Amino acid sequence: MHSDDYLQNEISIKLRPVETSFKELYIKYPDRKLSFPHETREISDIISAADTPKDIFTRLFSTSLTDSDFIQTDVDIAIFQHIRYLPANWHKHNFFEIACVISGSVTNYIVNQEIPLTAGDICIVAPNMVHAVSAFSDDGIMLDILLRKTAFEKNFLALLPEDDILTSFFTHTLYDSGDMPYLIFKTDDDPDIQYFISALYHEFNRNRQFKKNMMNSILSAFFIVLMRNHEKDVIIPTVNESVMNENLIFMLRYMQENYEWISLQHLADFFNYSPRHVQRIITTATGCSFSENILKLKMKHAAELLRSALTISEIAEKLGYYDASSFRQAFKSYYLMTPNDYRSHISG
Repeated sequence: MHSDDYLQNEISIKLRPVETSFKELYIKYPDRKLSFPHETREISDIISAADTPKDIFTRLFSTSLTDSDFIQTDVDIAIFQHIRYLPANWHKHNFFEIACVISGSVTNYIVNQEIPLTAGDICIVAPNMVHAVSAFSDDGIMLDILLRKTAFEKNFLALLPEDDILTSFFTHTLYDSGDMPYLIFKTDDDPDIQYFISALYHEFNRNRQFKKNMMNSILSAFFIVLMRNHEKDVIIPTVNESVMNENLIFMLRYMQENYEWISLQHLADFFNYSPRHVQRIITTATGCSFSENILKLKMKHAAELLRSALTISEIAEKLGYYDASSFRQAFKSYYLMTPNDYRSHISG
């Protein structure tokens, strides 16, 4: 099934009047290089000259957008078809943007990076990241899902378990990292992904009862399918290491599944890197060192095991500690109480 089969009755394949107007100006002024990012003031005359609907005209001149510019007060999400041939202009916004390429190719410029996107690519851009979008072909069709921060947290981050390494990775990438302010999922022609994008677009363009609830439910299902089918396909081009991009999710999962005994040296040997290189990869991806990530995983499991009838020594052994004393010391340093005090606290 082709990637746009579900959407062919929902989106405009034929150029819309505003797109035709911008295309004519693009052809008329080739020396302006409108497909490359510009400051808005540099292309204001082109925007003014285009046959632009009044409801979007003023927004095209803004370089700092807010969710109220696009998302209605009674919903958390909006979804629009990107305007083809719209001059690429630098801008930022206080909401999350999920660019879904339906057909052809589109280029997303984020900070100083040129990111080519093709059909099936899903690019999640964090708030307040300066970027520009260039869609300069008739078949370069892209849908933009815009969502408030609260909606992203409720529908995406809430799906991930606390203290999971992948949770740290996604949170660090999209909230804390100036180096990796976006994620790209390569979904190809996944019909499940296209189905939920279509359902979201369909619901957004109709005023029906429980619209907000339905859109949030569809978005949650979209994120579940995205993670279920394409967790391993995520790309972080900003790291500038293609090999690492291919192995990153596997590396994080390998740590997650073997944290009781794994060492930095073993992880480095398994993926054929130096320990120093692995340390840099893990820290860049999650914001924490290898040992900090392992400690978080062990302490989370320790807290769970302390609800059981296992002795402190048995718990220490399960978590890979050589003796109970080492475990007690690590636990007290992390939770600021001894394992026995913690057990008494949760049972009391």
